[in-house]
This record gives sequence, structure tokens and C-alpha cells, in this order.
Amino acid sequence: MKKSGIYKQTAAALAAVSCMVMLLALAGCGSGDGESEGTEAYQEYVVGIMDANYLGRYEKYMEITGSAQAEAEKIYEANIQAFALDMEEALSVKADVVTKGVTEQFMAVAETIYSQVKYQPVDVVREGDTYTISLEVEPIDFRETVREPFQSAVNTFNEQAKNGDFDGHTDQEYEEAYGKAVASALAADVKEMVYREKVTVKVVLDYDKENNLYLISDEQMEALDDRVVYIAE
Repeated sequence: MKKSGIYKQTAAALAAVSCMVMLLALAGCGSGDGESEGTEAYQEYVVGIMDANYLGRYEKYMEITGSAQAEAEKIYEANIQAFALDMEEALSVKADVVTKGVTEQFMAVAETIYSQVKYQPVDVVREGDTYTISLEVEPIDFRETVREPFQSAVNTFNEQAKNGDFDGHTDQEYEEAYGKAVASALAADVKEMVYREKVTVKVVLDYDKENNLYLISDEQMEALDDRVVYIAE
């Protein structure tokens, strides 16, 4: 049985978990010597992936890769779920204990946050078979964005714990109550993002010469994801 007392802290260690996304390759545009030949397609490919990942906009990605809408939608759904789990971990919500409903609440918050990401392409450079796309990103500071509603939710929850509101709760019921309290606070109050200073991020496309295909590696995508939303230092 859960006894009364303060069990949750606002100084939770914020830890990022890499997102798992589906990426389709981009066919090479040819082997011409001109540095700018076909570069727009590679730039649009990267932006199309980001639009699908964060904004749920699939048109450009589908056009460039030839993917079906159902395939493209999986990118967004997987990214939203991964970010929701990131938030649960960062805010000390036990994802393996709380119900699916709590995670779905965090997924709704994830959609709100991702809908306000800011990025734009600024340059693309070709060197032989390598394309490097430069993006200007204005990172969302997750901790500062959620600090006030999270602090308020934890303070209220701790007061309830001290007052004995959770006496007799099982561990699962206690964690469920905490998860709902935090998710509800974020859903109600996280509307405007706090941004960090703009940064320039370079994405290098991997080239599969045998199949004449370009692809963003998992490592490149994870590094980019870390810059779009700072969830941990």
C-alpha cells in the first residue's frame, strides 16, 4: 500500500530517448558534374522527412520518395509515440506502469509541441556523391516550456500525498494518478513554446552507389532530432 508523503520531485533527470522513424530512400538525380545539379531535390527530401516527422505533413515526402500515405503516416505516429515516452521518462512517469490512456494524453501534448517546431533549409552543397544540407533550427527548450505547469502539478500532487489522499492506493494506482496529473497539467497549459537561440545543423546524406539511393542515417536523424527539441542537456 502507498503511504502518504512526498514521492515526486520536480528536479527529474531529463533524459532523451532516440526516436525510431521509418525513412524511405531518395533516388539519385544523376552523376552530372555541376555542383547545383538536382540539389533542390535533396534539400526537399530532408525537409519532407522533417515535415512528416514533426508536423504530420506528408505531401512533399510522398512526392519525392514515392511512398504511400499510409507509410508516411507511420513516420509521424511513431515519432509522436516516441516523444511521448521521452516526456514520460523525463518527468518521472513510469510508462511501463501507467495505462495506455496516460500515454495517449502525453501523445496529445507531443503533437502540440511538435506542431510548433521551427526549421528552414538554408543551403545545400554537393561534393562528389555527397550532399550536405544545412538547416536553420530554432530549438524548443522542453524543460523551460513545461517548467511551470509541471512544477504546479507536482506541488499539488505532493500536497495531496501529504494529506493522505493516496493512502491505500496500490503502487500502480499511485503512479497512474501522478501520470494523469502531469499529463493533464501539460495539456492545459503548454501552448506557447520557449525557444533557444537559432543553430545551423548540417545533414549529410548517405549514398548507396550500387542502388543509386540516398538516405539519412539513424545517427544523422537522431542528432537532428536532438536539435529540434532539447529535452535534456
